[in-house]
Amino acid sequence: MSSILALGSPLATSSGSGSGSGRRHACQHRYHAAAAAAATRSLRARAGTSTPQQQDAASLDVSGAVVQPSFRSAPWQPNEGEAGTASGPEARVLMVSESGVCRAVLAAAALKQLLEERGLGGRVDVDCRASRNYCVGDGPDPNAALVAAELDWELPRGYMAEQFNEARDIVAYDLVLVVDKFVAADVLREVSVWDTIQTWGKGNYSSKVRRLGEFSQPQAAAPAAGGKPKAHPDAADIGDPLYGNVGGEDELAAVRSAAASIRRACEGFADFLCAIERQHSQAAEASGGGGSGEAGGSESSGGGAKAQQRLGEALVAAAREMAPVEWLVPPMLQAR
Repeated sequence: MSSILALGSPLATSSGSGSGSGRRHACQHRYHAAAAAAATRSLRARAGTSTPQQQDAASLDVSGAVVQPSFRSAPWQPNEGEAGTASGPEARVLMVSESGVCRAVLAAAALKQLLEERGLGGRVDVDCRASRNYCVGDGPDPNAALVAAELDWELPRGYMAEQFNEARDIVAYDLVLVVDKFVAADVLREVSVWDTIQTWGKGNYSSKVRRLGEFSQPQAAAPAAGGKPKAHPDAADIGDPLYGNVGGEDELAAVRSAAASIRRACEGFADFLCAIERQHSQAAEASGGGGSGEAGGSESSGGGAKAQQRLGEALVAAAREMAPVEWLVPPMLQAR
């Protein structure tokens, strides 16, 4: 069972599943309650209903300045054998957009098709989530579904948007690809807490979060060439085509434009992943392990689980070698 942790830091008091308006209303309620109590004490003092000693004690009341603790569970840890099976995926990638009904679902469909074309379709699992909760349970946006059909991208049947679960998803997936800096902020606000808790270096969860648009850059597609992929903060965001709800042909055109950006980024990431897979296979062959298990089993038997873990870890390691984006690193984790 996960341990329960209490934090008093401003970063820890936020909640990934709660709404921003709810937190603001709670803060406003506490503020107005404290103000009302102060006003009452002032009126009583003016009316002479309190002694000087009581007035002095009231002036020392600091209840309104107390930080309210926030309780959270530690990151989810899979049970033995739960992280993957011999027939399961060797790596897991998660796409995250704000609503989960447009950019993320298009990106997941595009990447699945590209991985199928490169022979990695059955080896890499691709899912999508929403960083906010206002479209949870909804299917793909109609314009997103129309554009996907135009591009021959297959959307998952019966898809319903699901919100990102920071405690589970950051552990269950090897890489979390967000569509823009706003979604990155939503995700890292919660994920970075685990890194500040696990200061001994076993977490490092924030480095598993990257922007999908970073992989549309040419150098991101070839880590084997000797250079590390570099982030381009001014060109890595994929804008929200549904922002403003303009509707009609303008919105459809915006979705088509976003889909084009998504395809370029997914092509770059697919090439990036293929290069990692080649390096992984070459390293396995050089060590004499090949693609089989230690006891001589095939990939479909005992060695499958190990191959799954190795490829997923190779993807995580490659992502952590990417140049950091300063504003993407949480303040508490920045070098001083």
